Amino acid sequence: MRIVIPILVLLLLVAGVTTAAADIVVAADGSGDVRTVQQAVDQVPDNNASRFVIRIKPGTYIEQVRIPASKPLIAFEGIDAAKTVLTYNLSAKAAGSTSASYSFYVGGSDFRAENITFQNSFGQGSQAVAALVDADRAVFKNCRFLGWQDTLYAKSGRQYYMNCYIEGHVDFIFGQAAAVFDSCEIHSKADGYIAAPMRFADDEPSGLIFYRSKLTSSDTKQGVYLGRPWRDYGRVVYIDTEIDAQIRPEGWHHWEPQREKTAFLAEYRSTGPGANNAARVPWARHLTDADARAFEPQNFLKGSDGWNPAKADDKWLTSHRPSQSAVSWGNILKQKPGWYQTDEAARIADQVIVYQKNNGGWEKNIDMAAMLTSKELDAIAAKKSDVTETTIDNKATYTQLEFLAKMITASKLKQSPPANLPKYVDAFFKGFDYLIAAQYDNGGWPQYWPLKKGYYTHITFNDDAMIGVMSLLRDVARGSSDYKFVDNARREKAAKAVAKGVALTLKLQIEVGGKKTIWGQQYDETTLKLAWARKYEPPCLTAGESVGIVRFLMDETPTPEIKDAIEAAIEWYKANQLNGIRWVRTDGQNALVKDPSAEPLWARYYEVETMKPIFLGRDSVIHYDVMQIEPERRNGYAWYVSTPNSLLAEYPKWKAKIK
Repeated sequence: MRIVIPILVLLLLVAGVTTAAADIVVAADGSGDVRTVQQAVDQVPDNNASRFVIRIKPGTYIEQVRIPASKPLIAFEGIDAAKTVLTYNLSAKAAGSTSASYSFYVGGSDFRAENITFQNSFGQGSQAVAALVDADRAVFKNCRFLGWQDTLYAKSGRQYYMNCYIEGHVDFIFGQAAAVFDSCEIHSKADGYIAAPMRFADDEPSGLIFYRSKLTSSDTKQGVYLGRPWRDYGRVVYIDTEIDAQIRPEGWHHWEPQREKTAFLAEYRSTGPGANNAARVPWARHLTDADARAFEPQNFLKGSDGWNPAKADDKWLTSHRPSQSAVSWGNILKQKPGWYQTDEAARIADQVIVYQKNNGGWEKNIDMAAMLTSKELDAIAAKKSDVTETTIDNKATYTQLEFLAKMITASKLKQSPPANLPKYVDAFFKGFDYLIAAQYDNGGWPQYWPLKKGYYTHITFNDDAMIGVMSLLRDVARGSSDYKFVDNARREKAAKAVAKGVALTLKLQIEVGGKKTIWGQQYDETTLKLAWARKYEPPCLTAGESVGIVRFLMDETPTPEIKDAIEAAIEWYKANQLNGIRWVRTDGQNALVKDPSAEPLWARYYEVETMKPIFLGRDSVIHYDVMQIEPERRNGYAWYVSTPNSLLAEYPKWKAKIK
């Protein structure tokens, strides 16, 4: 390392490592608690609320290490980065995507590493990530990152690198994070590009900032670029950086010509033989003193929580929630259009295909965006023939299809569609065919298909299962923007399936005293009568799921039958709203409190005969007061809903549109 920092700082850093108590010690020679780093990570409890220190003794650990998002506040501590090496050999070609080629991955916030080397030993010829950092408020001190192409993927969140060494030759520091490299040595091992930032908009707070650092090189011929924008608005800033003579005079490459207008590539007070402002490309930025202050670590990384990596100790971290989060399955359909063309999106799509069962369906309650190791992917792929749990419950299967459709549409917009595009299309068609095959002749859908014994065979509106399926199929039938790739035969099948589903939905609207109301959560697939599901989910009216049904019908052709169904449901919502109360949660406990100013609420369940709100515990006994059921159910279920308010606000617009 050529960076010189004060001796006192070095002493403090080393002292912090050697005196802190370790929760677990890793030693390849067996002298610690475990022999592998991943074994230590696996012992960290999910959602741990305090710092968990993993001390790694000197040695070379050949393993793919993953810290999931569910494990924040982990610290890796070594004594000497040159002697404590985490390494793995995996290329993007072998892994399927750059994102999946990592040697080390961290998704848990508030990660800290000191005196560790992270390496991908693959070598030249492919992207091969040494470390993929997908965590907010991550800190690396005195660490080394070794590789060639795509060495360090600063993917998301805020990241701080202090006195680190990073090497490579092509785009070897890249990503969408807000990352500061303070007093680091950045070493180019051949001709290429140092930084490749991703940013989708001019106001996005991300960027790669090199602060008081040093650029060095070896074995270069044509020279090295300071960086190139991975996406249109990519941002890289060098501040007070000593620049090697092998940096090309023009400094920057546009990657694509139009990015000269949008990219933010800048320098401030560069020094050394490569600091040649006069020769830089004309579209590069040159910062003023005021501009540069915004990129100092304490300013650029502060976010909404005020994080300062130089001052935020563990006590501060545990009392301030991170202000940024990574892409997860819960927000997978809410990303900006350009994101679906990224390598990370491709990595997730590849995983979704691995999770898909041989019958075309998917299981539920799985974060399919979560990073996996190659061994975990192999284990999932080995279970493709087990189709016992394929379902539409909890938004499963149709959400995967919506995501794949976005991926297919985005891939087709590229000048050169990716090689895995045919896999996405095949997986979508298999999933589509699964939904068509799962539909009952009467037009309904069961929760699980193949059929699973119990209430799972019922026609299910619960958690928007049937409505979610019909919404997707309707988009297919209409040839909506993300579904233009679907063939005409499948579009016709989708249209027929939706028509049968709508007819059944109208038929299932509950009448009381000759007057239509709303719908139930589930119906017997044979008798079409209201049916029980779980012990606290009785045959009744359901105010929550019925909102989704009404919204779906509002987007259908307004036949007299559909208009009557919507009008009746709206009238029911107006007549059965609960005023002057608020459903609040305090210290993990739910309770009703009086509040004259509260917006209207509706109970989740209403008794059909009386229209009274009802509440049940695991004993299946109906109560008319939510406080009479056991705390576990009272606090673990959504007994009141407010979503009908937005439906009532939308109703006048629908009414005006159909006139």
